Amino acid sequence: MDFGSQSSIVYILVIAVLFVLVLWNNRRNSSRWKDRKRRSFRDQYYSRRKEEDSEKQQSEN
Repeated sequence: MDFGSQSSIVYILVIAVLFVLVLWNNRRNSSRWKDRKRRSFRDQYYSRRKEEDSEKQQSEN
C-alpha cells in the first residue's frame, strides 16, 4: 500500500468518528429539549417560591 491510500483510510475513519459524535450529540440535545418542553415555568416558579417562603419561616423561628 502506498501512502495515498493509507491517508485516505485515515480521512474516512476521522469523518466516520465525527459523524458518530454528531449523531450522539443530536440525540442528547433532543432529549434535553424534550425535558425542557415538559416543564412548566409557572409550576416551577410557584414551587420555588413556596420553598423560599418555607425556608424564611424556618429561619425566623
